[in-house]
Amino acid sequence: MSQPDAYPPPQGHRPYFFDDPAIDQLHTALLAVTQELSVARERIDTLERLLEQSGHLQRAAIDAYRPDAVADAARTVQRETLVARVLKPFVDYRTSLFNRKRGTS
Repeated sequence: MSQPDAYPPPQGHRPYFFDDPAIDQLHTALLAVTQELSVARERIDTLERLLEQSGHLQRAAIDAYRPDAVADAARTVQRETLVARVLKPFVDYRTSLFNRKRGTS
């Protein structure tokens, strides 16, 4: 069974909240980062609480953890994916401007 796309493409026209499209792009990026951070913090808090309650791990052990090469590589991929998602509105906007100047859509 295939997984649905985590972030399906939006339908319709993009709403604009500010006069300057660049400010709209910053606003969109800020909201995406805030959403990601909020979800991550909740999940981290849940994991730490469950681990501590079960007696399997103390929170101090989390602070002392140093990732191995495999974990570090996985984190790099996750970080790059997040950065690409955050920068997507800027890239899309620049692409749109470039295409309009060239006369393509």
